[in-house]
Amino acid sequence: MEIMGDLLEKVREFASHDFTKEEAQKLFGWNVRDIAVKSKESDESYIYITFENQYTLFIRYFLNLDPTETEDTCEFTLGLHTDLRSRIKYDIHYAGYIHGQGYIRLRIAETKNRMQQIVLEEFYVPALKNVYKPIILKFEGFYSRDFFGVEAAPGNGEIFYAPVRYRSEHKAARIGEVMGRLTELDLLLKEPQIRHALAENDLQLSLLPSMVWSDL
Repeated sequence: MEIMGDLLEKVREFASHDFTKEEAQKLFGWNVRDIAVKSKESDESYIYITFENQYTLFIRYFLNLDPTETEDTCEFTLGLHTDLRSRIKYDIHYAGYIHGQGYIRLRIAETKNRMQQIVLEEFYVPALKNVYKPIILKFEGFYSRDFFGVEAAPGNGEIFYAPVRYRSEHKAARIGEVMGRLTELDLLLKEPQIRHALAENDLQLSLLPSMVWSDL
């Protein structure tokens, strides 16, 4: 396999096999640590594969009702596990304006506690953006619509590349270059000043009155 399109073909082939560690290892060529399978609906399935080399594949198989799109039946996201953690789950990645100026797209986990949600939106989100703003251009992709991003939660963290499917222009990206950028971003996010700033954000949340974190 040389390009992401080759990996997409392997993902499509995997749909015709049993979703087992053995089949995944045979098809993708990496030792598999774990594999999780979930079907939300009868026409969609989700597969999450964790490899022993810390890379991950998140695969979504779906039923495409468009008769002209017979090849477009799945997508995958290539990721890399990281030791980055966050008290509040968030997902942040690079996005581009029409004129090419990069900006940050950020999502945080929603909560039923209205007071907590207000605090997160007014304090935590701007603080996160301030940390990532100086480095967000490092998360730029290789094409016009692709990107790199990071997801962090209390129990896990992952750096990921934009989802790839049949009509994605970035399926032509070289796998080695994608993996290299994931590793580069992992090292970047390990820099002491970045970790300190992110830890400081979480610390400030812990100093808020306990009633903010209680259910209303």
